[in-house]
Amino acid sequence: MEQSPWQLLLKNGNHCFDNQQLDQAETFYLHAYDLLSKARGNDPQSSELLMDWICTCHNLSSLYQELGYLDLSLEYLMSPHEYLLRVIGANFLADEIKQAAFKAISITLHAILLFTKKHKNCDGCCSQSPSLKKIMGLETCTIH
Repeated sequence: MEQSPWQLLLKNGNHCFDNQQLDQAETFYLHAYDLLSKARGNDPQSSELLMDWICTCHNLSSLYQELGYLDLSLEYLMSPHEYLLRVIGANFLADEIKQAAFKAISITLHAILLFTKKHKNCDGCCSQSPSLKKIMGLETCTIH
């Protein structure tokens, strides 16, 4: 089975990430992200593209955590999570994509919770993302 261009980009990005070639990994991941974003725009009902896009967002989040860009890392975790919340609430989408969104939200939520546990002293996170406050159930937030 032939891999799609974005799959090859992710594979190359993972190889670079594993070898601490982080600038090159970022280039591959961002290119894959762009391709998947366009593909999702052309086929918004595809649960496969949705899951692939989430995976790419999580790869970017891991990369930015490694580089110490915590706000950007969290952004790539929150973006798919917030998107999934909108998908679940949309009345015009097919049941298949909504079911995929329900399954995927546990993945995105788990990643967000791990991030907040690891980076408890992150000052900007909650101000960046009001949704994070809801997730954490906090009145005040002191995550970075």
